[in-house]
Amino acid sequence: MTNLQLQNLIINDAARIVAAITTGAGWEVWMQVELTMQLRANQVQAAREVPYPPPNQALVLDILAQDALGIYAIELKVESANNAGAAIMGGIDADLSKIARYIPNPGTRWVVGLGYSDAALNAMQLFAANPHNNAIFAIGGGIGVLVATV
Repeated sequence: MTNLQLQNLIINDAARIVAAITTGAGWEVWMQVELTMQLRANQVQAAREVPYPPPNQALVLDILAQDALGIYAIELKVESANNAGAAIMGGIDADLSKIARYIPNPGTRWVVGLGYSDAALNAMQLFAANPHNNAIFAIGGGIGVLVATV
């Protein structure tokens, strides 16, 4: 799976994601479950809340996935009442630092950010525009999806 395939998988589920967003704060856990189910529906093995390998076993990975092409460690950050607008970037930055500690490197490490407000979309787009950040960004169906590779 590539970062673009992951991004498209999420954007293709935008209608359900937007419906979840409208339920209010705290939808990140739902998104973990939804993404895990979408990965499985696309022949990618996936599990949630997997402990990091030692010596960082106190940390928990949002999603660990595997297909015929590799293993993927995924941290997920969504825009919500707690990190609305450009504040989502603080959570994304924290997850980038966190997933860098997922050692040994499983093959691919991604931080996925989902936003919907103009401020969040602009912040994520600016982040992806910097080649140093090794990220892609796209908007579709009312959501923006950032995938940063670590």
